[in-house]
Amino acid sequence: MRRIIFLLVIVFLLWWIDPAWAAAYQAGDANGDSVVDIGDVVYEINYLFRSGPSPVFYECGDPTGDCVINVGDVVYLINYLFKAGTTPQIVECGWSEPVNLGSPINSTRGDGSISFSFNFKKLVLVSDRTGTHGDEDIWYIVRDSVSQAWSQPINCGNNINTDIRDPYPCISGDGNKIYFLSWNRPGGYGGWDIWVSSWDSSAGIWGVPENLGANINSGGVWTPFVTLDDTKLYFSSTRYPGGIFVSERSGGDWGVPVWLGPNVNMYFNEEDPSVTVDNQTLYFVRWDLEDCGEGLPHIWVSYWTGTEWGPSYMLPSGINYPCAGASDPWITPDGSKLYFSAGIRPGDMGLGDIWMSERIPVEKGKRFINRDQKVIISSGTDR
Repeated sequence: MRRIIFLLVIVFLLWWIDPAWAAAYQAGDANGDSVVDIGDVVYEINYLFRSGPSPVFYECGDPTGDCVINVGDVVYLINYLFKAGTTPQIVECGWSEPVNLGSPINSTRGDGSISFSFNFKKLVLVSDRTGTHGDEDIWYIVRDSVSQAWSQPINCGNNINTDIRDPYPCISGDGNKIYFLSWNRPGGYGGWDIWVSSWDSSAGIWGVPENLGANINSGGVWTPFVTLDDTKLYFSSTRYPGGIFVSERSGGDWGVPVWLGPNVNMYFNEEDPSVTVDNQTLYFVRWDLEDCGEGLPHIWVSYWTGTEWGPSYMLPSGINYPCAGASDPWITPDGSKLYFSAGIRPGDMGLGDIWMSERIPVEKGKRFINRDQKVIISSGTDR
């Protein structure tokens, strides 16, 4: 009887595990003792072939990051422990196989950095397709109100695009502003600055851009993302200590940027932020400088804990396709769809395309890490 009571207590503790303790778990730690060793190999084997208990966190028992626990994970752990194999990583599961957005959004050239207005009637992107003024230009596309088809891309014009690269546009929620990067533009602070151009409805053109000011552009800046209410600007910067920052609008001015903390900015090379409308989920890019011998970007996610951005998790290999990289994440306001850019991978149209993946229900009975870092057993209908 005592043994039964003891087991019930253990199960209860595993179910209601404290967030601070849960965060200590690491990839490959199938038995949940905070150490990756031969015990985890034995634990995996017992789970797979002897009906043993499942990994304390499903993702921790999935060192290959393919969102399925099988014999490949056992082999992976053995290689890691005894043959100097690749270090395991925790991957957040629950995303569909990405689909290519096709024409007219993608072309046979390089296309990326997509961003939508709140009503999904207008989008912007970067492309070096025929008709550019320079290396890369910013283009916009509108959706027909009747057919719901996307128009052919329209170049944003000389007010925005120059004869050199003009990257990383982000359209405002109302579709009337484009935030973007520009190199050494007159009136700036030198180097890359973030600018904003407003739609001139009377002239039918994007207007002359305004610089976002010294608080934003006093250090090297990159990859702007503005929230749908136009009150917060996330961006990456080389200012100390490096990584992703956020600035809030105070009146008409942008405030002093705040660093997002070490859970997001682990290597100080993080960029491409995108945040859900409730400000609870952050998608961003972290560079792996050793991936495929050349260094490639991967998309990660972090959840707001109430006081800080929590531990970050890489998205699965369907999104972070091996040796292709993935960047420029843009999450829909409700968090249900993720748009991103990727290099050459199966199904592409050109030198780089825009893709979309959707949230899918977690497999029934499968455990996953939620934003509170607690163990949750899915009913198969929630996420």
